[in-house]
Amino acid sequence: AMRDALASTVEETDEVLRMLNTLMDITEAESGVLRLNPDRVVIGELLEQVRDLYDFVAEDAGVRLHADAAENVTITADPVRLRQVVANLVDNAIKYTPEGGDVYLSAVESPESVEIRVTDTGVGIDRAEHEQVWDRLYRGSPGRENRGMGLGLSLVKAVIEAHRGTVTLESEPGQGSSFKISLPVTEV
Repeated sequence: AMRDALASTVEETDEVLRMLNTLMDITEAESGVLRLNPDRVVIGELLEQVRDLYDFVAEDAGVRLHADAAENVTITADPVRLRQVVANLVDNAIKYTPEGGDVYLSAVESPESVEIRVTDTGVGIDRAEHEQVWDRLYRGSPGRENRGMGLGLSLVKAVIEAHRGTVTLESEPGQGSSFKISLPVTEV
């Protein structure tokens, strides 16, 4: 019994530590002191890495995961932070997409920006909640039954804005969601 209690305490402590680290990352990004390590990022490779990482999670959930980006789409950004952002969006998309649904990762390039999209055929988000989803610790009505801290989208927004980019949401209940990240082609 003592071992079980200790294991449970360690697990809860790890969860609190993850939450504090995420809150610190968000605060640093919002205040402009988050350290970014810019490098050349081939977006197609990054999307494939995230797809490979989440293949088993998607398979277990009965969700099909697709990635599509032109081979030559590149940007200068922090590859670790950008992968973290896309992974967070994919994780959410899988959580909120019912069995038999799809999650799509795509990227396109224009002369001024690179656009990355994570789109799902999931439960969608009510228009009244579109601004609130970016708030720290906010868990929308469909999200309350799923485990999470309510920090993921806050972190996504903060990291993308630290890269001088934007992230937007298009969603309707029952129609899925599409998160669009737009990053400038110029260096961060």
